[in-house]
Amino acid sequence: MIYLREFSLALYFAFHRKQETENRKLFSKGRNMAPRDDDDRERLSWREIDQRRDRQQPGAPKKQRLPKKEAEKVRLQALREAEALFKGKRGRPEYQKALRELEAHHGTKKFMETVKNFLQEYGLPEEWGALNRLLDYPEPEVVAEVLGAMAGQAGSRSRVEQQGFKGRLQVLALTSPFSEVRARAEEILANF
Repeated sequence: MIYLREFSLALYFAFHRKQETENRKLFSKGRNMAPRDDDDRERLSWREIDQRRDRQQPGAPKKQRLPKKEAEKVRLQALREAEALFKGKRGRPEYQKALRELEAHHGTKKFMETVKNFLQEYGLPEEWGALNRLLDYPEPEVVAEVLGAMAGQAGSRSRVEQQGFKGRLQVLALTSPFSEVRARAEEILANF
């Protein structure tokens, strides 16, 4: 059994050696291709290989590029979507809807309930207009927080918005029924 295996291996190698020599003879006579010597030719880098692959083939359809305006729109849309991902709940359409509800219910009986739900779901908003509306909420702790948030943003606001905020602080410092709100408004006015 062992001899049979060795014999079959010897036969296999002899056949392939014979096939190799025949192939070399064919190549040397020029019938097919010239023999290649891989060591002599210069090897391409992966970068060069990619560039050759990416090169436009003659007769192939050209890739259409978006016009500059459309490309800019697509880029801006992608940026907005990426920012929305990082904002968490505040980047979702539900947040914008809740802000619109807050604005719509301002000055109505539903305002207190809307603000309470909004604060539970999202916390204090970052938008200046929404913060300004929350100054009318009847809980002094929330109003004091809102004043602090607005004071932090006041430096980056326009001059008109800063003047409006200062006027609102003066009114709250004089007329608020809550001592905590009056004290906070006076403190912010002193530092303004």
